[in-house]
Amino acid sequence: MLGKVVIVTGASRGIGKQVAIELGRRGATVVVAARTVEQRKSLPGTIGETVAAIEAVGGTALAVQADMGSEDDLLRLVATTLEAFGRIDVLVNNAAATSGRAWGAPLLELSRTDWQQQFDVNLNAPFTLTKAVAPVMAALGGGRVINVTTGHHGGVDYEPAPGIPVPLAYPSSKSALDTFCNLVSGELKRMGISIVNVNPGFVRTEMVDLMEQKGVDASASISITIPTKVLCHMAMCDDPMQYTGSVIQAEEMIEELN
Repeated sequence: MLGKVVIVTGASRGIGKQVAIELGRRGATVVVAARTVEQRKSLPGTIGETVAAIEAVGGTALAVQADMGSEDDLLRLVATTLEAFGRIDVLVNNAAATSGRAWGAPLLELSRTDWQQQFDVNLNAPFTLTKAVAPVMAALGGGRVINVTTGHHGGVDYEPAPGIPVPLAYPSSKSALDTFCNLVSGELKRMGISIVNVNPGFVRTEMVDLMEQKGVDASASISITIPTKVLCHMAMCDDPMQYTGSVIQAEEMIEELN
């Protein structure tokens, strides 16, 4: 990854932070983007802490505060990266929003505001950033866009287990992101740009720790190292076009890569 510039969104904690650190360790210059610049009471992690962690392993990083729901902030993120480093080789769209009060709210209790907020961050931000970086990557001869998605294993007349809420907005926005990835892949491929979605699975993160404290059973969660390795593989593999337009399941890919 030496000489490569990578933007990772949602990199103040969780999967985004671990991917940013690992790519920095591998020689990439990492632009760490998220809203959090000061420690929050509920969740640990800031973009400054991620930058410090990257520098501690010998990497180079820049923190850029950005609200993923703001188009102006997203365009400023791209402009700041170009001003600082002159190129963008990889975009990792990891940031995601879930509205606490709306998580699992039934249809008749879910507000349009909560619905829209999650679509703005989970779908519209990757669209905006992908559109903004595509000409930059094309001018370099190619690049990679990697989106973090999610899974939904429902079916006809989907009915969850008793006591388990159904989060309507979050998986709906991620399903739309999967469709976007598939449909835009041909256009991006002609520019030399690959795009792939990675479903990390139910991962042990700071957010899951918080959910567990509130009574959610997190015993089935997997190590954060699994999606981290898969996402970094997608950023570094020799032939990213073999995956372009597809949704990768992290646990299955780990087994495939041995």
